[in-house]
Amino acid sequence: MGRGGSDYTAAIIAAAINASALEIWTDVSGMMTADPRLTANAKVIEKISYGEAMELSHFGAKVIYPPTLQPVMNRNIPVWIKNTFAPSDEGTLVVNNEQSEGNGNIIRGISSINNLALLSLEGSGMVGIPGFSKRLFEALSNEQINVILITQSSSEHSICVAVDEAKAEDAKHAIDAAFAGELALQKVEPLKVETGLSIVALVGEQMKSHPGVSGRMFSALGRNGINVRAIAQGSSEKISAQSFQQTMFARLLTYCMKTF
Repeated sequence: MGRGGSDYTAAIIAAAINASALEIWTDVSGMMTADPRLTANAKVIEKISYGEAMELSHFGAKVIYPPTLQPVMNRNIPVWIKNTFAPSDEGTLVVNNEQSEGNGNIIRGISSINNLALLSLEGSGMVGIPGFSKRLFEALSNEQINVILITQSSSEHSICVAVDEAKAEDAKHAIDAAFAGELALQKVEPLKVETGLSIVALVGEQMKSHPGVSGRMFSALGRNGINVRAIAQGSSEKISAQSFQQTMFARLLTYCMKTF
């Protein structure tokens, strides 16, 4: 059934019968504030919203398969994430936004993905021309390459996307083929590919009502001598993601856990 197949099936059944709750039994005692393999001060999250849980799962937290939450979220069914090997542990409760408030933490968790590549398409021929982004994403979609992070300059002179490092070569060939005409006319520059990158994402529904969170994140990066290659933040302000060299990853994650 693939990753998360049993959990997703359980969620569909729970929604179909309008269950009072859904329990997902796994090998950890719930979702954690960070990867415990990388930082010793990671803690179990007692309560989290559906949206926050999906964001953390998308950016590396493998405890729950993101589509699992969609059927139960539509029915407002609570989800318990419990540990098969420690059934007495409280676990994590996933609920709607209103029910998840009041934990006292602006940042619900810090999630991460390693082994990424950043693809940068640049050129003066992109400015003010509709359809460039569409063609870029179509080229990647046709090769079944998932885009993890997107950022574009306000001048429209460049657009960057992060993909799995293992797919970087395929992505380059696909994009070069899609923009062969513009490359020949020098309207765009040859695609730049940077490998060995990581993404760290701050996730929290309460970020939108607290100024200065991004500033604290950049301060943490600066104090550790880490250069940011790309940044993206959703309009809802519940997630902020930064991309940087993978070699600095573990040190930054531990420092961020102390900062937030």
